[in-house]
Amino acid sequence: MNAAPMSVEPPRFSVVIPLYNKEGQIARAIDSVLAQSFQDFEIVVVDDGSKDRSAQVVAAYADPRVRLHRQANGGVSVARNRGVELARSDTVAFLDGDDAWFPDHLDRLWQMRTAHPDAVAWALNYFVVDVAGGKTPGVTVVSEPRVLLTPENFFRIARHGTPVFSSAVAVSRAAIQRVGGFPAGIRLGEDIDTWIRLLFIGTIVFDSKPGPCYHADGDNRALVNHAPPARYVFFDTDEAWVRAHPEARQVAEDMEEFHNFFRLAHAHHQIKWGDKAAGRAVLQSCRTTVFAGERRRLLRMSLLPQALYRALGRLKRAPRSATSAGTAVSSTSRS
Repeated sequence: MNAAPMSVEPPRFSVVIPLYNKEGQIARAIDSVLAQSFQDFEIVVVDDGSKDRSAQVVAAYADPRVRLHRQANGGVSVARNRGVELARSDTVAFLDGDDAWFPDHLDRLWQMRTAHPDAVAWALNYFVVDVAGGKTPGVTVVSEPRVLLTPENFFRIARHGTPVFSSAVAVSRAAIQRVGGFPAGIRLGEDIDTWIRLLFIGTIVFDSKPGPCYHADGDNRALVNHAPPARYVFFDTDEAWVRAHPEARQVAEDMEEFHNFFRLAHAHHQIKWGDKAAGRAVLQSCRTTVFAGERRRLLRMSLLPQALYRALGRLKRAPRSATSAGTAVSSTSRS
């Protein structure tokens, strides 16, 4: 493929890739962008203080559309925010350094962007790819080809698999700056919090056909390095919205069940690796209908010796933000 020259006019898309220690995967990510059928884009890679050769891999690309910015490590939110600042386009598509797109990814996003120009974001479904190469759709409960996400349906869908995932979404640059970008200093759930804050100011368009691939072979996944917390930052964002909208009782119920998955994930981790009594206390205090069976199962299994629980225990139902993170909590923060 011949490299397209850098246009004087801003590109239709700025593709922002936060990068931290992804020497083994970053070429796969960039190559998947360069192979797009829709070629009007730039790639802004923000190397967040990588300690491996990730930045050198990026610097080796001769295509002028690939721009590399290096900075001291500040976390994935700081890296994404810097990418948004550097973006020349008013539409920013995000891609994590260890994920990849199908060739029609940007074309599909542009069609959605054209059909719904007033939306704040446009999101595609995605595949979670395990280490053996098996693919599972991130969202399976949406049957319509395209859905306009609002607080009235987002949380009901998200408790079965979050419909907005950081490698599968494009956002209005103005809108994401309006909500303050990604929250700095948050290791898990920072992406979900950002999508929810966008949701609270406008419509997000969701296409149920999977587009990108979330790869489970990343070198530096946040969920491997950090335990799921008892409370995520988006709990506060959600609860503030509920207080401002006391009439939205169904949204509040759906939101609470969405939060319950993360409570179960925290309890599961505590029982498996930390304080079994604390994990059981979380399970006993959790009031859930959607995850009632899982709650009972984990309570029964928590009576096993910890070594046996570690061998047998895993969450059956897992909303993904990836999760996102295939089998547990949902963030794609990876630096």
